This record gives sequence, C-alpha cells and structure tokens, in this order.
Amino acid sequence: MGTMKTKYHHGDLEEALLAAGIREARSTGTRNLGVNSLAKEVNVSAMAVYRHFSSGEVLRASISQQAREELARRMIKAIAAEKDVKNRFRATGRTYIQFALKEPGLFAVAFVACDEGPKREDNPSAWMVFQDSILDLCNAGLIEPAEVEDVAAFAWAAVHGYAILAGGSDPKRPKSNEKTISQLLDRVWAGIINGRELNK
Repeated sequence: MGTMKTKYHHGDLEEALLAAGIREARSTGTRNLGVNSLAKEVNVSAMAVYRHFSSGEVLRASISQQAREELARRMIKAIAAEKDVKNRFRATGRTYIQFALKEPGLFAVAFVACDEGPKREDNPSAWMVFQDSILDLCNAGLIEPAEVEDVAAFAWAAVHGYAILAGGSDPKRPKSNEKTISQLLDRVWAGIINGRELNK
C-alpha cells in the first residue's frame, strides 16, 4: 500500500516547497535543497515539484532568493530606525554582518551559485538596498557620482569578507562581537570619506 500524498491547491505547493527549502537552509545550509529531498519533506512526488519549478536549479535559485529577500527586509527595517546618512549606512553593514552570523545557513544559501535564476526579480532586493545606501552618500555630497561604483565595491568587499571570515571555522578568524563590528564599520566609513583624496 503506497503512502498518501498531501493534496495542494494551485500555488500552495510552490509556497510549501519554498518554506521547506528555507527550513532546510536554516538548519543545513546548501546541502538538502534538491527536488527529491524537498518533495519528501512536503510529502509529494518529485514530478509534482516540476509542475511548479522547471528544474532543480530554478527551485534552488528560488530558495536562494527567499534568503536574500529576508536579508533585504532586515536591512530595510534597520535603516528605517536611523535618522542620518552615516547611521543608515552603518545599519546596512551591521545588519548584513549580523544576518551572516545569526543565520549562517540562510546566508550561505543567499549567495549560492545557481546555473539558472529564479522565476522573478528579488523583491525586496538586498542588492538594491545596499546600492541605495551608497547613493545616499552621493546625494549627501559625501562622495562624487563617479565614485559610487568603486565605493560600493569597497564597502561590499569589506563587509562581506568580514562576514565570511568571522562566520567561518578558522581559529584565526576575526572576533565577531559588537565592538569589533562597530570598529570595522568605522574603518569602512573612514575609508570611504578619506578615500576622496585618491580622486583629487
């Protein structure tokens, strides 16, 4: 006698698969995001999954997207609580680092390489939230429009690199307490503001 499969209404299965993917991402990172394991998790056949996602890669990319959108929502919330441009910029970086340290599984999945993209654009987009924080510096006259791309690359490299290292297992990894994170963000800020001398 075969196992009974759960009946899903149109759209519900897609949502259930993404929710199962996020649960798996939180606990095991990128390891169990395949069609078969997620189909089993929600008690449907693998064929049912392919009615909603054209391939396993699209499913994985869609789960990755869910993780990025969660990061974006947290960044937006942190920025909304700040008044001035410096504190909004710092809140963006701090939230990014805290997400990496507190949600290592989601952070790993958010940036996993996929051969195909999700079915839609990220909404909200963590990248756009980050880009907007750099444009805020430009609008405030703290950097020139020509510097935006270089400043974005510098800030992302510093924050993402720190997040990867601090969240890793190397015994020489940097500390991940609030003081160290604040000092890093101060140095990034100083590098951006003082870096204007390079373009003179």
